[in-house]
Amino acid sequence: MEAQERSLNKGRKPILLYIALVMMLIVIIFGLVKYAMAPVHKLAEWKQTQETIAVYDDAKLDSIQRLIAFRNALLSLPKKDSIHLIVNVPDSSLGLFINGVLIYNVKMTRMKLDPVLRKLPQSMYVQTFSKPLSVAASEASIVKEPIIEKVAPKTPEELTASVTSPDTLVHQPVFIKLITDNGIHFLITQNENLTSVDKKANRSFWRGRRTERAKSFFAAMVKFQPYEYQPTVILEANDKALTAIYRALPEQPKVVVYYE
Repeated sequence: MEAQERSLNKGRKPILLYIALVMMLIVIIFGLVKYAMAPVHKLAEWKQTQETIAVYDDAKLDSIQRLIAFRNALLSLPKKDSIHLIVNVPDSSLGLFINGVLIYNVKMTRMKLDPVLRKLPQSMYVQTFSKPLSVAASEASIVKEPIIEKVAPKTPEELTASVTSPDTLVHQPVFIKLITDNGIHFLITQNENLTSVDKKANRSFWRGRRTERAKSFFAAMVKFQPYEYQPTVILEANDKALTAIYRALPEQPKVVVYYE
């Protein structure tokens, strides 16, 4: 009797292992399908929440229509005294905008647009970028308002030194993430990582990004829910300029994006 039971148990183990492997394979295939379909779902989500805007179906007019969308977005910015961010890809510039005036501008050394944004249909581009995008969340490696402790100078020499000495805070590694209300992630980073502190901050920033996406993907797989696609815009510029831009922006700024 015992021999028969041992024989049955031995026979069950390969079957259970086979079932487990099949289930795992189904989950993996399901997850990959959801990952592949995520951009399609994101576009469908945008389409449902956008107003219909008349667009000329003529490739010759695409660049003009995008420029008009850019101008409309600038005109739609709040009229009150608030600073907003302008991303102008054709000009390779990142700037601050207030009351109809560009008050600060820096040249970007690198720009990378998400493939979904690059291939966005003309009608959806105009619908998406003819108005400012609201920033729903943000985080950065630098503080918004630096706290500086200073000792009152005792001599004229100390006073001169305190006035002319540079602010060391501007040399902190600058890595910024802005997430708009429609799910676009703006990853804004310094263009040089010369020191060990810079390199460590760079690794930490991108590792956090990969971890965040991996967690989102596996959570969607386990819960059998749609994977939330995150269209990404990567921008690089000088660290001091980025520090000035980030600290000038309000907690929830508007972002105007223009690309061809």
